Amino acid sequence: MALNIKSAETERLAREVAALTGDTITEAVRKGLLLLQEEARSAREAEIERKMQAIREIQERVRKLGPIPKITKRDFDDLWDEVDEDNDADRRR
Repeated sequence: MALNIKSAETERLAREVAALTGDTITEAVRKGLLLLQEEARSAREAEIERKMQAIREIQERVRKLGPIPKITKRDFDDLWDEVDEDNDADRRR
């Protein structure tokens, strides 16, 4: 399978690494990509773990708040200042 490198700098780097390591250009590129792949996977896993830890911390804070109280229609009506004329007398007590 062919890979066409259109960057003179990239070709130069591949040749230099191959010369320094004694590998073929193909092997130098393969090893470089494997290293980059591992680095990218590690960074991705670290980012996922950082986000998961933040989620766990938020979950713990929410747990400490206790159970969520039951919300009724009256609670929603109070938010919008809606008055049910039939129950208005009950509300004023």
